[in-house]
Amino acid sequence: MPLLALGGRLTYLGVVLAVTALRLAGCWLVVVARRRRGEFPDAAWVIGVQQIYRAGPTAVKVAQLLSTRLDLLPARVCQALSTLHDDAPPMPVDVARRLAADRLGQPLEALFRAFVPVPEASGSIACVYRAELLDGTVVAVKVRRPGIGATIAADLRLFRFGASMIANTRLMRGLPTHAAVAQLSAAIADQLDFTREAAALTSVADAVDEFAEVRVPRPHPRLADPARTGAGVLVMEFVPGLVRRTPADLGAPVAARAVESSLDAVYKMLFVDGLVHCDLHPGNLYFFPDGSVCVVDAGFVVALPPAAQRAFTEFFFRMGTGNEARCADLVLSTVELPEGFDDAGFRRELGALVRSVTGSRADQFELLDFSVRLFDIQRRFGLYADPQFVFPLLGLLVLEGAIREYHPTADFQGLALPHLMRAMFAPTPR
Repeated sequence: MPLLALGGRLTYLGVVLAVTALRLAGCWLVVVARRRRGEFPDAAWVIGVQQIYRAGPTAVKVAQLLSTRLDLLPARVCQALSTLHDDAPPMPVDVARRLAADRLGQPLEALFRAFVPVPEASGSIACVYRAELLDGTVVAVKVRRPGIGATIAADLRLFRFGASMIANTRLMRGLPTHAAVAQLSAAIADQLDFTREAAALTSVADAVDEFAEVRVPRPHPRLADPARTGAGVLVMEFVPGLVRRTPADLGAPVAARAVESSLDAVYKMLFVDGLVHCDLHPGNLYFFPDGSVCVVDAGFVVALPPAAQRAFTEFFFRMGTGNEARCADLVLSTVELPEGFDDAGFRRELGALVRSVTGSRADQFELLDFSVRLFDIQRRFGLYADPQFVFPLLGLLVLEGAIREYHPTADFQGLALPHLMRAMFAPTPR
């Protein structure tokens, strides 16, 4: 992005920040005048969320990713940020058609019988269109927005600069600010990379292929080549009927079956294949009236290194069996110990946490509560785990938030056990 444009972006973000400060100050004066200071935090988060939308797509993406980072932020902050949705106005029809043709390398008429210009989905990074190939196959065409790469790159430079300015302040001292910013920046940049997403879709589809009731749209074998995905267009299978269905729409038995199918597939991906879909919110996970499931959008899929996969798998297994000493060993193996670390105190508190969930009934175990308590213990002892250990837990948390209302008594630990056993006792590759 040219320096002039970068300066303009910085000016715009400065205006958004100034307006945010003024609105927060005004809100504070109102609650003080009304003697309702206790209402300020909730009102402040409403203002903050509104201003994040005004700051643009990068700010929304950063906030969405931070909403899952219970290892870094308090649960209340994460909950407030989780209300952000990545919706954006669709691209003009002529722009979408021109971009699709240019990036596919042929006129649309040479490839499609029909190309529906009204998008099936419209996000800040891309829009997804329904099209019909000349042979009658219906496909989804994901088109990256023009100029979005330069905008996000500029915003991320400003984001990193701002983070470096506050990293050593009293508020941020002790937090792994630089590492967290690098992780968030990489995750957002990866969502611009359609070649990477096509490969991730294939990996996820292969991993869940044994589950007949779970579907993942695969990239088109001919039109999703690296030249086209690299240009910013991804052609893949089209899955009809992707609408948000409530538990009442499905009925309790169907909803329960869909949830258990989802957990079965996700646990197999995680423990056996080392794949984490970190973004299984309701917009990426769909339930159908027959109890089947569709998983979409592989823009934020993490492939765990074997050592991290093994460590997380064993932690989850040992947690279920009550081996608190080994759980502590595994957590400590993923962190750098601060000077003066209280090993005995940490093991005592982690042991109490593990004992509190071991043997819990299905309706008693809540992964969110467990994770909040685990991350709170880590923070109090000055520990920040390696992201390769944290991502699986965060991915499961996003999934739990998406499915808990559909099957409140789902046995999260019990459904994991077959896949844990398969992974723990599989022969080690030579």
